[in-house]
Amino acid sequence: MESTCFKSACRLLWFLALMLVSWQLRASGQAAPSPETQRSSSEKPADVKAGSAETPYIFRLTTREVVVEVVATDEHNHPVTDLKETDFQIFEVAKHSPNSPRNIAAFHVIDPALAGAHVDAASGGFRVTSGGGCAMSATLHYELAYQPSPEGSTGGYHEILVATTRPHVRLSFRRRYYVGMTGVPPKPKVRSSTEVDDELKQAACRHPATPPSIALNAHLIQTASTDPLRYSLVVQPDSLAFTSISDEARRVQLDYGVCAFDEDGKPLRFWHTSAERVLSSEEYTLVLSGGFSNLVDMPRSGDPALVRFVVLDRETGNLGSIDVVTAPEGPVELSTAVKMPKDWESKQSEADRARLLSGNPGSFGSILPKPNSLCGDVYELPKGTRMLPSDFWNYGNNIDAVGALYTYSLNVPYQFLTEGLPGVTSRPEWFGIDYHGEFWVAVPGEYRFKLSSDDGAELFIDDKQLINEDGVHSPLTGERSIQLTAGRHTIHVPYFQETMHVALILQIKPPGADFKVFDVRDFGPPTQAR
Repeated sequence: MESTCFKSACRLLWFLALMLVSWQLRASGQAAPSPETQRSSSEKPADVKAGSAETPYIFRLTTREVVVEVVATDEHNHPVTDLKETDFQIFEVAKHSPNSPRNIAAFHVIDPALAGAHVDAASGGFRVTSGGGCAMSATLHYELAYQPSPEGSTGGYHEILVATTRPHVRLSFRRRYYVGMTGVPPKPKVRSSTEVDDELKQAACRHPATPPSIALNAHLIQTASTDPLRYSLVVQPDSLAFTSISDEARRVQLDYGVCAFDEDGKPLRFWHTSAERVLSSEEYTLVLSGGFSNLVDMPRSGDPALVRFVVLDRETGNLGSIDVVTAPEGPVELSTAVKMPKDWESKQSEADRARLLSGNPGSFGSILPKPNSLCGDVYELPKGTRMLPSDFWNYGNNIDAVGALYTYSLNVPYQFLTEGLPGVTSRPEWFGIDYHGEFWVAVPGEYRFKLSSDDGAELFIDDKQLINEDGVHSPLTGERSIQLTAGRHTIHVPYFQETMHVALILQIKPPGADFKVFDVRDFGPPTQAR
């Protein structure tokens, strides 16, 4: 017993000492370095190239690092894979002073074609994504980490600039990041319970209006079948600075919004609850080391496939969001997609097309993740958009993906869209979806693709544009053949919707076969059970 108490006391003293060092560093405008960033430069590989068999250098984030994802392409829009850390320069863009250069603290090349190439990112830190997670999980890119200045760590949006000394190379990256407000404002915004409920419902059942800054952990707790569903929700220690828990009064004033979804991503129900109390000194010490934990119960009615939790700090207005998949992940089944009528694209009238394709309304995808599927980042586009952006992640510099959709096939027949995209946005118009995926070919040869869309869409295979149907138009169909070798290939389908009718159908004609709806389950990796 004495040994246990002694160990606990030592851990507490170590933690308090660490907090003191971190406070002193913050006061001097510096950041407490993480164990990974304390490594000497000799421990990092000098050159980490795509395709290298060596395990790439991996770093973990701290709450003082900014991580920028950068995609590099040449003048022919082909990926540039051999850039080094010394080829990059990164700057903080100041409003009333010259741009401030920052030293690159960590450098990493991520090639999705390589196993284990993804960085094990911790929850903390200010992460600047070049686009949505779908694009970055499928695109070779570079991750640059740097320590922001004190001004770059304050609450609000911050602009950055990444440049390269390599000629004829174009960089795509997000030019701003968001930091949650810290500390209790002098006059917190007073909101009615109805306003809070509306904000939580928007954030939980669609997407947050403000970028989340509170990192969360959540998991389902096993209970009796007759009891409510119970979840453990934890505000992680790295995010306590973005909540009022970290003030001297040790107050907890959190609102929780919960939205349950079915397998199609449609909201089933929403409710919200609150946590209000003052922590004791002992509780506050435990929270600083392990985060703030709270149990959230929800009715067991229905059978939700996914539950989205949103936490709103009442004082600062900061948000946190996390999805918990509740449906068990089953085996990947082969597709049951039917063949399209051969003459559907030759019909001239909208009524004929609607008649031919009546029945299954189709879907752009579900928010429920699916293994080996097409993953589409969703963007809300400015009204009046007439063309696809050259790349969504660099579009307008200020548009973030509002969510992601997953689907095995693109089989949305010509129809009138009225309800938006469930679980992501209520917009039935002025949105874009940037689909990325991979597929495997067992039989090499000539494959013919056919893309039908309303409005603009493009098809890229292995980063080469195969079909271009950009612009605002009625249903339009294009097709083209390509020689594919046996093995892995990538597919990219950017799409945008202007107003009223939608359509997006991708078909494939393998060697010696007829056209059918392209379904990635029919082109799975060699190890996938057939």
